[in-house]
Amino acid sequence: MSIKQIMEPRSVAVVGASRNPAKLGAIILRNLVNLGFKGCIYPVNPNASEVMGLKAYPSVKDIPDEVDLVVIAVPAPQVPDVVRDCAEKMVKGVVVISSGFKDTGEQGAAIEEQIVKIAGKAGIRVFGPNTTGLLNASKRLATTFVPLSGLRSGDVSIIAQTGLFAGAMLEWLVTSQKFGVSKVIGLGNKCDVDDAEALEYLGDDPETRVILMYIEGVRDGRRFIEAARQVAGRKPIIVLKSGRTEAGSKAALTHTGSLTGSSQIFNAVCRQLGLIQVLSFEEMVDLAKAFTLLPLPRGGRVAIASITGAGSVLAADSCVEYGLTVAQLSSRSLEEIQSKLPPWSKASHPIDLEPLVENMPKAIEAYKLALNTALNDENVDSMIAVLLAPHEYWKESKFWISDEELVETFTEIRRTHPGKPLVIHLMGAKPAVDHWTEILEEIKIPVYPSI
Repeated sequence: MSIKQIMEPRSVAVVGASRNPAKLGAIILRNLVNLGFKGCIYPVNPNASEVMGLKAYPSVKDIPDEVDLVVIAVPAPQVPDVVRDCAEKMVKGVVVISSGFKDTGEQGAAIEEQIVKIAGKAGIRVFGPNTTGLLNASKRLATTFVPLSGLRSGDVSIIAQTGLFAGAMLEWLVTSQKFGVSKVIGLGNKCDVDDAEALEYLGDDPETRVILMYIEGVRDGRRFIEAARQVAGRKPIIVLKSGRTEAGSKAALTHTGSLTGSSQIFNAVCRQLGLIQVLSFEEMVDLAKAFTLLPLPRGGRVAIASITGAGSVLAADSCVEYGLTVAQLSSRSLEEIQSKLPPWSKASHPIDLEPLVENMPKAIEAYKLALNTALNDENVDSMIAVLLAPHEYWKESKFWISDEELVETFTEIRRTHPGKPLVIHLMGAKPAVDHWTEILEEIKIPVYPSI
């Protein structure tokens, strides 16, 4: 059975739904209620007739209606019996939140095998075990036991072998990033649904534009390669592979029971397929932000404008080190900049913003001239601007820019140059940098902490 029906369920049952608000099952149920899941919710608790105002049932079998997805949050030894009930009920899919399976050794692995056999015979798809499971923002579905205050819907989807991405990491993304999340598929121990099937689903999902993957080990290498080959040509796939060292491999074995395989082979496969590898969560988020907020550049020629000379030099070095080219601005562009410079300064590229600010009424006018001129240039494919975010004590200086001026100027720049990526690096006091970052990313101009 395709996982589409399970990722987009009409009904969800929570086994282990508790009246104790601290229990995992209670938090899962509360998330579904508070987020406004667009479907029917059934708490399953043999010792309660009602949980959170919803009618509760002794078992999945006792629910009178069809159930698409069952979230299981009971101790590992009880899970096979719950899956048997799901088989009798003809449930389509289950998310096993519980840990204590192959991630803990032979005894746990035997219980996991039992689940696979029972579910396989009944045609039930299994996510996990040992996972926080699934998220579908448009359906307001979340099976995580991390309390969520809200969701920002977007077009970035995540496939993760760890529950972190449907839990604490998701909470961080929702509260810190202006791009939203579409789907999260937590695979856990991958006893059934694996990376390849999740990739195939997201490749066809119209709500997904960018795919992030956290991988500890790949179960079926051939199928993964085939799925990645089909999807990578249509959507960027950004991969964080852990277990790259002997110590990491041992940690993965105890975390999800994964054998991580050869890093050299995995790296070669990623290069061959065009998957983008990163080495940290931070780098993964940085790239996700770029792909979701920016158009793809048509080439590698980068324009640079900086309020400091050091910013210009560092940006030029970075361009060359990463295989890009510092653009050669046309004579017309340089003449336009020269017309606004003081007599002692000569227009060049990278563009030095400080003399422009000195010779123009306000910094925002200098920024507007430099950025528009560079982005209008036919020799430029994308641009980085290193700017000063002024603090309150700059109010009487030329560098002061109001929130209204900032929004108006950069909204217009983005509107008039839709095909050229513009990224910003800010300097200044942290409160001012944080404030400008909030404003610029709200209008879909990404700000990065490093040039």
